Amino acid sequence: MVYFLIFISAIFVNNIVLSQFLGICPFLGVSKKISTAMGMGAAVTFVLTLATIVTYLLQKLLVVCELEFLQTILFILIIAALVQMIEIMLKKVSPALYQALGVFLPLITTNCCILGVAILVANGTYKLPSVDG
Repeated sequence: MVYFLIFISAIFVNNIVLSQFLGICPFLGVSKKISTAMGMGAAVTFVLTLATIVTYLLQKLLVVCELEFLQTILFILIIAALVQMIEIMLKKVSPALYQALGVFLPLITTNCCILGVAILVANGTYKLPSVDG
């Protein structure tokens, strides 16, 4: 019985993919070739990093308590703007990668992982070193 509980816990409760990586569909969609998978991974990492920093700063410096209901909308707008920036940069710098990623590049906007991390960092106890909010 103990082994069964450990097995169920490992699959559903302590599974990092199910509990932390909420949206990996853009990566799975382009994972046929290593070059496109690495390009998508770099794009998601870039958007994730910038979105987390920008949303944290926005949450700590600009959003007052009365505007908390706008948090998710603001975060989605920031993520969408960063994805558009990545699309424009890829189209200019690497047209082949832009064509290879195709429709999966805009799916970064709907990636729940990026929004989840942005909200987790903004609402959590995580802090950037230079910002005292």
